[in-house]
Amino acid sequence: MVKGLKAIDELKVNLIQAQWLVQHGTLSGSEDEMIQGLADLVGMSYLLARRLGFDFSRLDRMLLQRLEGLKNTDEMNLEKHWGDLSLLLSYLAPED
Repeated sequence: MVKGLKAIDELKVNLIQAQWLVQHGTLSGSEDEMIQGLADLVGMSYLLARRLGFDFSRLDRMLLQRLEGLKNTDEMNLEKHWGDLSLLLSYLAPED
């Protein structure tokens, strides 16, 4: 039990560190830091979901639902200006 809680706390700290790395990379112009931080955010999110008792596939399904919702509201104009949400959705769930 304690090991599990410790792992969860460590993963949460790693998520914060990854966010910091993205922020630092954007401020310093370091593509390596930005992409490493982004990759860490994705990877740590999957690992944290697993430690919290969720299957990877459940996280995937929720991600797709959330992206569809973002696409529909397009509050950040990512879809309107660049088509980012459609591009990401077609990458994550291609419709062969």
